[in-house]
Amino acid sequence: MDDATSDAAISLVARSTRSLSVNVALMRAFRRSPMDFLDVLVASGARTVPLRMGPERVLLVDDATQVWELLTTHARRTGKGRGLVRARLLLGEGLLTSEGDKHLGHRRALQPAFHSQRIADYLAHFVHAARRTADRWSDGGEIDLVAEMSAMTLDGAGAALFGSDLREPAPQITGALTNLLAGFRLAMAPGGPTLLRSPLPVGNRVRTAKAELENVVDDLIRGRWAGDSPPGPVLDLLASRPDLTEREVRDEVMTLLLAGHETTAMALTWALAAIDQAPAVRADLEAEWDAKPAALPARGLAEALPLTTAVLAETLRLWPPSWMFSRRILEPVVLGGRTVQAGTMCLVSQALLHRDPRWWAEPERFRPDRWLRRVPGKADRFDPKSPGQPRGAYLPFGAGPRMCIGEQFAWSEATTMLAELGRTWRIHVHDAPLAAGRSSMTLRPNGPVQATTSQRTSRSSSQPHPNSPAGST
Repeated sequence: MDDATSDAAISLVARSTRSLSVNVALMRAFRRSPMDFLDVLVASGARTVPLRMGPERVLLVDDATQVWELLTTHARRTGKGRGLVRARLLLGEGLLTSEGDKHLGHRRALQPAFHSQRIADYLAHFVHAARRTADRWSDGGEIDLVAEMSAMTLDGAGAALFGSDLREPAPQITGALTNLLAGFRLAMAPGGPTLLRSPLPVGNRVRTAKAELENVVDDLIRGRWAGDSPPGPVLDLLASRPDLTEREVRDEVMTLLLAGHETTAMALTWALAAIDQAPAVRADLEAEWDAKPAALPARGLAEALPLTTAVLAETLRLWPPSWMFSRRILEPVVLGGRTVQAGTMCLVSQALLHRDPRWWAEPERFRPDRWLRRVPGKADRFDPKSPGQPRGAYLPFGAGPRMCIGEQFAWSEATTMLAELGRTWRIHVHDAPLAAGRSSMTLRPNGPVQATTSQRTSRSSSQPHPNSPAGST
């Protein structure tokens, strides 16, 4: 062996050893938390040179302009990445995980359920769900905030989208969902599909959770929890498509049921914890809520509640429920002057983009005011462009043709529920600021979030809350 060959062999062994070391570090970090994983990913140099992760070549795309090009200009040259492909093992092939003509056809079939007029009709369901949640609370009572927000948003989404009262199965659904989402870590591991089918306890928990959720969905489709209100649009829209199989209908209902409440529940949990840490923001929010009539407008929530909307926008910036996704390059594309080869898996992390000092002033601070347009002599106005960020720097719902179909649904649900709860209640979170828990499909806090509910008297309320004595504060 000559010197050149020897040097090449030594270099190859060194790269292989480093790749193995980085892969082990990434797997361990992924189990710990999303931010730990992203920190190791950045430190590995994946932003500049694709990193070998098992059989994958992975490139971290963290430039806002390049991210926008990837998701819009090059959308037809990309496919689902590893994460959502593996998520099919848990959720089936609904809108979140399907591709190509199937995704486009199903999206078009369900789009009427998310039309602006439909969403205006859903507001009453959101208000009622928030009031039913608040009616269970007591002054000085203790709650698990994650469980309460999950049950509330499930109630609202179930009534709005499916015309169903899901309060009875809510504990079963939220418990099974927690186990199913935890299974995402297993699905993403090397040999994930095999591990999910294995007799290991974690595999059994995930399979049991999936079966429980499928049983709930089957009962929902059969009308077991049909409420007194008119049927929701989703089941009618799916029933109007005789070409859909029972499995396809179940997968779409499963996806919409879980996505329709999980991300909003997490956003509200993070928002309430952040508000609890910001007394000045809380005071301004309460003034906004007290100044509004009891009935919120069917349209124009952002105009009626600009600060509430800004708080949620800032929450989604700092704690995006969807914290990372990926796209597989199907044919070579040019990003930032470099050619990215077919087969490369591009990672895009909202958790990184949303805190990048290149796009955001004081990126680590909770500053809802950055989203407000302030003109002397006029009321503050929510403006999504006010922070001055470029396209691609703020992606709580994605971008391009695969942008989340439920974006406006989520904004309306979260804004309505936050305002409705805030009219009469303050939430004190015991261990704020919250830390992210182990990596999952959504950005969840670490464990249950214990909180105390305190009754407040709003200037717009003439009647005390039914769970509190008259005159209490």
